[in-house]
Parts: sequence; C-alpha cells; structure tokens
Amino acid sequence: MQRLLLLIALVAVAAFAYLYWFAAPVPRYRLAEIERQPIPREEFFALWRDTAYGLCERGAAGSGRLAPADCRAYVDRAHARCAVRAGAPAMIAGKAESRRWARPYLDCVVPAPVCGGVEVRTLEDALRYCAP
Repeated sequence: MQRLLLLIALVAVAAFAYLYWFAAPVPRYRLAEIERQPIPREEFFALWRDTAYGLCERGAAGSGRLAPADCRAYVDRAHARCAVRAGAPAMIAGKAESRRWARPYLDCVVPAPVCGGVEVRTLEDALRYCAP
C-alpha cells in the first residue's frame, strides 16, 4: 500500500514538473475570443506583433521586401513606438474595436515595400520611386 501511495506521489510530482518546466505555455488571451474575454492593451499589441511576424514570413518573398529575419527585427524595433502611436484604451473588448486599433498598429509596424531605396507607403510614392 505504501509503495502505491509513493508511486502516485512520484507520478504527480513528475507531471507537475513536466507541466511547469517543459510544456509550452497556453496563451492567456486570444484575438478570436476577444468578444468573450477582453484583452489588456499590452497583451493586445503583443498578439498583433505575433501576427506581424507571420506577415513577415508570408510577405518576404515579394520583390523589394526584407528577409524574414530582418523583417522580424524591424517589427521588434518598431513595436513600442507603434503601440503608443496607435493608442488604445486599457482594455480592448470587441472585434470592431480590435480592428480599429490594430490597423494603425500594423500599418506602422510592418515594413513597407522598398523601391529605389525608399519605403513605399502611398500610391504617389509608388509612382515616383517604382516606375520603370
């Protein structure tokens, strides 16, 4: 009987140690569940920063784009500045509100295509610097 209790205790300790040190952490907030669980501003922009990393991976193949690693570094450097510039309340509580704050943040944090050594963010810039 004592061996069985000892075995149960060892299994419990091993499970706790695995979950505490080795298992991947479960994200506390998710953008898809913003209607049910409002997200604090810092977490909100951290989630959108992860989305920007994904945009770096998908958009890196186009002409004039940064390499994925350079794009992620650009996002990291711009994150704090762009989060402040986008502005947002302390808690974001809905999808419409999420889009309202995410658009200016993503416009700021994701690097624009480059033509002639200049970031192109407007049609006028594209016509001026990208025209053959």
